[in-house]
Amino acid sequence: MAGCTGTPGVPGTGVPGPEETVAVPATHSPPGPQPSFSTTVTAPEKRFRADMSCYWIVTGTVTNTGDAPGRNVVIRFMLIDDGSAMIRSTETILIPRFPAGETKIFTANPLPGDCDRQYRADIVVMHDIP
Repeated sequence: MAGCTGTPGVPGTGVPGPEETVAVPATHSPPGPQPSFSTTVTAPEKRFRADMSCYWIVTGTVTNTGDAPGRNVVIRFMLIDDGSAMIRSTETILIPRFPAGETKIFTANPLPGDCDRQYRADIVVMHDIP
């Protein structure tokens, strides 16, 4: 056949054909105690630098409401443009161990933005599966 460089998939060989799909393994959390995180974030405060460029200050609170410590917890602050809903800037904080029941308050480093835009802030928390 002109243009063919291989053969269609053969069941049981691990080579998918055009009509076959490859199963994607699912990730499951093990049973037992798990960390769980709740967050609150302040409205971003606009500030000016000496050169009249702008940055925003954001403070957030993160609480481990679960019954196990979080391992390798990644907290990502995001400055989001209200008009386009695009993320303008981020800051990431890594906490190697975040005990159950503990609350931490963070102030992000200055997040750059455009002076003529309106922004909101959000926080996303990720962690390793225990």
